[in-house]
Amino acid sequence: MRYSLYWLRRAAVSLGAALLLAALFDGLLAYGAFAAGFAVAFMLYTNFSNRRIQKKYGLNRGEYYYILDQLKEAKEKLSRLQHLFLKVRSLRSLKQMIELNSLVKRIYSVVKKEPKRFYEIEPFFYSHLDSVVALAEKSSLLTSKKIKDPEMKKSLLETTETLGDLSKTLEADLRQVLARDIEHLTIELDVARQQTSRTRQLIDTETVKEGEKEDEQRITTTTGTRYGRKK
Repeated sequence: MRYSLYWLRRAAVSLGAALLLAALFDGLLAYGAFAAGFAVAFMLYTNFSNRRIQKKYGLNRGEYYYILDQLKEAKEKLSRLQHLFLKVRSLRSLKQMIELNSLVKRIYSVVKKEPKRFYEIEPFFYSHLDSVVALAEKSSLLTSKKIKDPEMKKSLLETTETLGDLSKTLEADLRQVLARDIEHLTIELDVARQQTSRTRQLIDTETVKEGEKEDEQRITTTTGTRYGRKK
């Protein structure tokens, strides 16, 4: 959808530029200027947009707008999941809903901030999120009713257990999409520890040297005093 709007926007900009250029000429020249202006504006707008997206996100235009459409759908599913809070009847279900919402929201935020990471967790957008929303809605529907039928109780229990498994799947998705950040953080922490260790060694060395100087000064002062007494 967004990609289609992009084409319409690009055509509109090119059309406006072509009309302005054609207004400067008369007759056949106007038609020629219109065609040339449209083609040039279309190409310039495309190249500028491609370079901007490639530079900022490391994606081509088609990939970028496709991911935006996936994020839009994911946001709608997240909204459906958030609305289930109002239908939860038990503390256990509420806790589970909070956990699921938190995981989905964090994954969505990471990919929204850096769209290229979409390709690191495609299963989340294609299947995991759909399964979570569908089962959460089923669980909410079942818990909103007074269940007496053993089969319905069994179905509710199975749904709750499956949601628990899906929660672990979402945790794995989150770890995967944050893997690079965790690796970078680990490296930064190692570097920081090394720098801190070196700084402490320097401080300890300086402290020892200062202590030795103070001892020498005390010995010199004491020795001088003794000589003075002998005299």
